[in-house]
Amino acid sequence: MSGKRILVIGGTGAQGFAVVKALLTSNSAFTVRVLSRNPDAEYVQKRFKDTGVELVKGSFMDFDSVEAALQDCYGVFVNTDGFTVKESDEIWAAIRIWEIANTIPTLRHFLWSSIDYYLKLTGFDHKYAAHHTNAKGRVNDYLGAQITSKSDNGLAWTIINTGAYTEQLQGGFFAPEIKADGTRVFSLPLGDGHLPLMTLPDMGVFTEKIFSDRKAWSGKTLNIVSEFVTGQQIAETLTKVAGVKAIYQNISIEEWLGKLPYADAPVASADPEGITIGENFAMWWPGFQDSLLLKLGTRDIPALKRIYPGLTSLEQWMINEKYDGTPKPVLKGFIDGNIGPGTTKV
Repeated sequence: MSGKRILVIGGTGAQGFAVVKALLTSNSAFTVRVLSRNPDAEYVQKRFKDTGVELVKGSFMDFDSVEAALQDCYGVFVNTDGFTVKESDEIWAAIRIWEIANTIPTLRHFLWSSIDYYLKLTGFDHKYAAHHTNAKGRVNDYLGAQITSKSDNGLAWTIINTGAYTEQLQGGFFAPEIKADGTRVFSLPLGDGHLPLMTLPDMGVFTEKIFSDRKAWSGKTLNIVSEFVTGQQIAETLTKVAGVKAIYQNISIEEWLGKLPYADAPVASADPEGITIGENFAMWWPGFQDSLLLKLGTRDIPALKRIYPGLTSLEQWMINEKYDGTPKPVLKGFIDGNIGPGTTKV
């Protein structure tokens, strides 16, 4: 191999592409292979043009294609999509990919991209039972029971628990409504709670550091966040950075869902009879309303800054992005579904 080859599963999405970019600029001389359901799609071809990334056809649910894509790889970054498959299928996919990974002679590092196991953190209170978070959390417990290697041979696992993308302020669940007078209104069912925001570049940096120091991260979990922020802080920071009027408006979850044009669509596109997006996210917001990750001390920001001193604050992210509240497509699901400002139905 020319450099250590990393297979990125989920590499065409927002998070995965941030990981790809970080790996390509690493001093550790990684090469990157990306598994894609449709590598010939215009969106995929445009995104990876002139990057040197190898695109291979397959899906995280097609285990033969995963096995083929893992050949000759040193590491694998696994970010399964809970908005494509249902909860039980996502859990099974992660377990099966781990099993397959153990059969690949060259593979040394399995990095599972996850989300905090909110149900377990709250004594299994169904109020926090969002499918797309807890599926990944259950896999955390499974991996924690597996053997991990710190020698030059054998397979090591690492878990990285992520936060909510800061970039969703541009295109996603946190984007403001822009009124006729230019006021940016962040209408969120957050109360006085805190969002555990994580910028995508920060995610890429931490991933690269994990792959670059396998022995140190073998068998460990890294809980990351860029900054905990309230709705009021988001509005005040935007006004400070961009000089535009911005306000935070606390609304109920029911009101927020009423504004969501796709609330009645299935949360997993491959499971049309499963729970809806509305039902799922009604169990997602309470964790933020209650500032669970902050109050439970799940993030050690001083420790994160020792790993990466450039951890990006909300203010610095807005400056970097020249953010003024104007929408911008970010999430692959929104791009694929042509969902944006003014969308009333999907």
